[in-house]
Amino acid sequence: MGSALSTFSDFVASTGPSYLTGADQLINEVQKNSYIMRRFLKGADKTFVLQGGSTIKDALILDSASTFQQYQPNDTFLWQNPQVVTTLSVDWRFSVDHMSWTDQEVELNTGGLSNESLRGVYKRLKREKEQRMWTSMINGWEDLLWRLPKSTEMESSSGLYPYSIPAFINEKTNGLYDVTSGGDAFTTVEGINPTTKTLWKPQRHTYTGGTEWDNPANPQTNILSAFDKMFYAVKFEAPPTKQEYFENPKLNSQFIACSRKSLNAYQRLLRASQDRFTGIANYQDPAYLTPQYGGIDLQYVASLDTAALYGSAGTTYYAEDSASANYKGPRYYWINGQYLAPVFHTSRYMVSKPPMVHPNQPFTTVAVTDCWWNLVCRSRQRHGIVYPSSDSTGF
Repeated sequence: MGSALSTFSDFVASTGPSYLTGADQLINEVQKNSYIMRRFLKGADKTFVLQGGSTIKDALILDSASTFQQYQPNDTFLWQNPQVVTTLSVDWRFSVDHMSWTDQEVELNTGGLSNESLRGVYKRLKREKEQRMWTSMINGWEDLLWRLPKSTEMESSSGLYPYSIPAFINEKTNGLYDVTSGGDAFTTVEGINPTTKTLWKPQRHTYTGGTEWDNPANPQTNILSAFDKMFYAVKFEAPPTKQEYFENPKLNSQFIACSRKSLNAYQRLLRASQDRFTGIANYQDPAYLTPQYGGIDLQYVASLDTAALYGSAGTTYYAEDSASANYKGPRYYWINGQYLAPVFHTSRYMVSKPPMVHPNQPFTTVAVTDCWWNLVCRSRQRHGIVYPSSDSTGF
């Protein structure tokens, strides 16, 4: 029985009452409606998302420094050696989760079973314990991806939290979040100052709020007008020759992250912009199940429903639908997974430590999972945000 205590899991919830389904088919009610981490990891470049070393580094060209010129025969030249490389630096952040069980849980719920029956019970109950832990860890990651950016937490080498997406993509001047409490305003992002390196900031485009923000009859200032501008602002094409020296966009690496209310607002605008529905089976289905713009998916992100990210400089920030937000209305984050993705340490990607017992709790066994990672941006100008320039009535 001693080996079982160091290997298997939570037996309380699955004993006693009868279940409509098997004990290994738990309904996970704490699962979020959607996970943006899936978009980052799907088809990601392993050489980018798995790295080693003491810090995460990447080299960027943020200065043009042109040396091109025309000449006449027999001209003399003054040769140059411009230094254009800027290095970003990102510190590792450390996440941990665990599962635990007690001697009593095991003994009181498995007494009298044969060895064959024990193996089946252990297998099912171990899965339940792991399901809780992995749900906890992945939900924790998802929340961190939309955490209010604070410099002391994310930019500082002694910070506790990884960068969040709004630390890179936001509606602030130069893309610098300005939470003033405790010196939490950003002056650099990944060690680079966007006020001097002007290409190191996100694209920003606004739509006019008021009563016309989702009116298809207002094509100059509604949400779609802002999407028109953003589409070309974040689109970068390689030249016809020497393409190996330029960035080539990957297909399906872009998506537009938004809350449920923002997604519903875009769906309403699409429906109001035409005279028949677009259901696959017939033209009577009013649902836009996978709305897009320019072939780019709009991705519902459950964390954005309540994320308090919007306000003027100060200590208090609000959700996008709050009357106190600056300004109230839908936000749309244009993300390119080719240049913004989580990076995991090669030797500490979901490492499970052996089960352990602490002397002060001799009847409790704990199994810990360790993960070293951070969210890394390699190009801020290839991302952008669409946001209101005034309050959006009715949102």
